[in-house]
Amino acid sequence: MDTILNYNAKKGDIFMKRYIFIVTVIISMFTLNGCGSYSDGYEDGYYDGSRDINDNMISLFLIDQDGNSAGDVPYSCVDENNDFIGSWITKPDGEFSFYAGERCTFDLDGYDGTPDEPLFIEDDIGRGKSDIPYECEQGDAGFTDDYGSFDYLQDDRCTFYF
Repeated sequence: MDTILNYNAKKGDIFMKRYIFIVTVIISMFTLNGCGSYSDGYEDGYYDGSRDINDNMISLFLIDQDGNSAGDVPYSCVDENNDFIGSWITKPDGEFSFYAGERCTFDLDGYDGTPDEPLFIEDDIGRGKSDIPYECEQGDAGFTDDYGSFDYLQDDRCTFYF
């Protein structure tokens, strides 16, 4: 009888150790993993400088004439009250984000201007975004055309009224 009680006691100890181990692993997973999906720009292990996308934001893409993205273009936005919101860079795929009513200025330093190096503003399926008002520091102003193209000069800074 002693042997059976000893066996059951050892079996109980093993069960309790496994139970504690499993509970510890589950608590560790939640503690180390965190909750939610906060993004601080470090998803790939380095700060990419792009703007975190939130609800009600609009995302468009800055693309060159060959369909290549215009990534790493610095831009900053102000709201309707002309209050500064922040500065970012376009993502490697040319994506940039904003809220309706914001004005965003893109620093096109290093770009040759139209017609040598036209740029386009497109949506996520490659359609040009027309009728976006813009003005550039070196004099060009107007609305994006049916393809999302706009006129700018070499190393210009252009503000778009979204």
